[in-house]
Amino acid sequence: MIFSLFLIGITATIVGALPPGASNLAVIKTTINENIKQGLKISYGAGIGEVILAFLALSFGFVIKEYFVMHIWIQIVLIIVLLIVGIYLVQTKPKKVKDPSSFSSKYTTGFLLSIINPPVLIYWVVIFSMLHKNYNFNSMAAIPVLMLFFIGVFLGKVLTLYGYGRLGHLIQNKKSNFKCFINRLIGVILIIISILQAIKLTFL
Repeated sequence: MIFSLFLIGITATIVGALPPGASNLAVIKTTINENIKQGLKISYGAGIGEVILAFLALSFGFVIKEYFVMHIWIQIVLIIVLLIVGIYLVQTKPKKVKDPSSFSSKYTTGFLLSIINPPVLIYWVVIFSMLHKNYNFNSMAAIPVLMLFFIGVFLGKVLTLYGYGRLGHLIQNKKSNFKCFINRLIGVILIIISILQAIKLTFL
């Protein structure tokens, strides 16, 4: 059971992290504009954020789900923020590489991009609701198992973002036009996500 939950933690995280999101795209952009080492800093911060989201989903799953259902304004704010950031990125041009002293914030950037993500929190609520059918997380004996599960969550997030970082590394030495294309791609994806969220909120 211990290793099965470890594998479930890795697998569930990879499945949830594969679709292009803020963390994924930030890793690609950072790798292209700077280097893969800086992109990995974002992935480590994002991994910690993912673990915290999973822990919150385990501890307060039902309350969290009901809160988002009852407070529509949170979903509306999320849609507006995604739309604004998307439009901004579509219109901006890539900037020069920042001074190395700014690199220390990469961990924080990855953490914030990961943890401020309500859809992922709901995703983990669903995952744990499925796991509760076969696993008991309420006993003291489950603590070591849960620790291994959360290690799997961290590794799954980092590995997925590392894959995105390698993608960014492949195109790191391309022309600056490609960097501009990446900026616009990130913006378009965020705009699409905001539109889909708005449609879901209006008609579903």
